[in-house]
Amino acid sequence: MRKWGGLFVLVLLVSVLSFFAPSAAVSQEKPTILRLAHVVPATSTKNLANLKFSELVQNRTKSQVQVHVFPGSQLGNEMDLAQGAQMGTLDLFWGDVAVYASLVKEFNVFNAPLVFKDANHWGAVVKGPIFDGLAEQLLKKAGLRVLARHWMGERYVLTRSKPVTTPDDLKGLKIRVPDIPMYTASFKTLGAIPTPINYSEVYLSLQQGVVDGMENPVGLIRAMKFYEVAKYLTLVPWNNAVNVLVINEAAFKRLKPEYQKILLEAGKESEPYLEDLMTKEQDESLKLFESKGVKLIRPKDISPWLAAVKDFPKRYGDMWGRAELYTEIQNYKY
Repeated sequence: MRKWGGLFVLVLLVSVLSFFAPSAAVSQEKPTILRLAHVVPATSTKNLANLKFSELVQNRTKSQVQVHVFPGSQLGNEMDLAQGAQMGTLDLFWGDVAVYASLVKEFNVFNAPLVFKDANHWGAVVKGPIFDGLAEQLLKKAGLRVLARHWMGERYVLTRSKPVTTPDDLKGLKIRVPDIPMYTASFKTLGAIPTPINYSEVYLSLQQGVVDGMENPVGLIRAMKFYEVAKYLTLVPWNNAVNVLVINEAAFKRLKPEYQKILLEAGKESEPYLEDLMTKEQDESLKLFESKGVKLIRPKDISPWLAAVKDFPKRYGDMWGRAELYTEIQNYKY
């Protein structure tokens, strides 16, 4: 009898505790969903940096913060997305830092010709105090916090039938450029005839001789198969572009402090991850180009290129507000 009585008390106690204990379903924290959008195709190597960021955040927050990535202009063009992040209709945006030049004029300088000597120089400047100050301005003026600064690869000149070793070789050549003032100014300064053409029309324009050449990172030259219709690639990095991953500050502040820290760390870790991928892609692409009959031109002396853009800050410095910033970057110790 005592045995059954004790069992009854135990069952009753368990029932009471179960009644008062909150269920796992009720107590479980609802995940926070953050939307990250950009215009680069989902299949691009560059998109992998955003997927890595999303993976790191989800794993380290145990899925309590999830970053959903929308590549390929699914949510709008670059300007729409940039403005959406500023207004808070989009949580995170990834794109060319120059898109925010209307707010922080100095960002334009990062698309100026030969402002960076190489990828190491780029890294020292973009991950150093010069860029830190500009990122702080963006936070104050637009409520956008920079989480990552991504290297997008070196941009080279590709020509159809004429090798280019010095800027003198560019004189009179029609070079396709994006319809961006800094790009147009850059190639005018280098002696070419900058010719804006829709990206989808570049292959045919090269093939038919509408333009004599174009400029791009090697990854895009490879993806679009421009190497089939243009056979000279000049390995002088006229530009090293900067993409930033930004988050709306209000969205950032809504997160728990421990989650904020995870986002900051994930952003930092995505930087070398993409740099390694881009370096590998560049090496593989150059080997492919050579196998397809493209001549790789490696000028031993780039001083003629530097001389050609020497007066660029004086002529176009108002585009980034402070002409001497160009020289400060060029002379930055690294």
